[in-house]
Amino acid sequence: MKFTKSLIAAAALGTLFVGTANAENFGVGTMSQGTITYSAGAAISKVVSKTTDFQLRVQPFSGTTQVVPQINNGEMDFGLANVIETSAAVDGRIVFEGRPNPNLRVVAVIFPLRVGFFVRKYSEINSFKDLRGRSLPVDYASQAMINSVTNSILAAGGISTDDVEGVPVPNIARAADDFATGKTDAFFFGIGAGKVAQVSAKVDGLRLLPIDDNDASLSAARNHASSVYITTVKPTERTVGVEQPTPAITYDYLLLAGKHVSDDVVYAVTKALHDNKKSLIRSFGIFRGFHADKMAKNLPVKYHAGAVRFYKEAGLLPQ
Repeated sequence: MKFTKSLIAAAALGTLFVGTANAENFGVGTMSQGTITYSAGAAISKVVSKTTDFQLRVQPFSGTTQVVPQINNGEMDFGLANVIETSAAVDGRIVFEGRPNPNLRVVAVIFPLRVGFFVRKYSEINSFKDLRGRSLPVDYASQAMINSVTNSILAAGGISTDDVEGVPVPNIARAADDFATGKTDAFFFGIGAGKVAQVSAKVDGLRLLPIDDNDASLSAARNHASSVYITTVKPTERTVGVEQPTPAITYDYLLLAGKHVSDDVVYAVTKALHDNKKSLIRSFGIFRGFHADKMAKNLPVKYHAGAVRFYKEAGLLPQ
């Protein structure tokens, strides 16, 4: 692949993993630093670069909506994106309307991503219904697929964007910054992300708003994002803002590859992930949710042939 100017700049800042002079290099597209996808991409790159004969290098973008077309076009080799966005991209739906991306392939399900809206710890906002009339980030211009997810969470909480005062933002990182400066009353982010911890430190604590764990909430959420499900997040040092077991909208995050990437390379990457969970966790704790025996699920997107070869050998290919 051809590395872009942003990749060169990132290398100058020391954000990439530098391989040996003769190692073959492959780019991994993620979101910006401080996000879960960046940290996950960095962890995957580190493990693969240490355990295979080639190097993965992280290339951050402002949103994964920018990443997936580059993978499809062969300008990027690997990338991280959620199943909702990936399915829409392949089919040419929603923000990819009229622009299908048929060359996207799944390498592995890497972890379930739990997401939600955070408020200040001592805020009077205790439920989604308390957000009525309050200011909330909307639009996510460079991450348009986030709208499907945020709308699903609001629906599970019994409200919609019509009930709040919308503050347009380009991406979730900006939304978090706006919240920290008092421009909004809540913000959306992945639970366990470094950015959440940063914001929490600035505002004297955060609290995750809960949704109801029942069929009605899930049905309302799936009207906006059909692949979501509900899991309960437990309070830990890493889950900043979670004070007690809290139900949250969840969906699978995927490692993707372009069809152009060789089967042997993808096979090696898949095997490296399967065999090195402990190393992944040491790099980024969210990989505690990674299950080697569940790397392959029935998904609405094709798997890369190299990954399929590994899953067949390991007896993990879903029926």
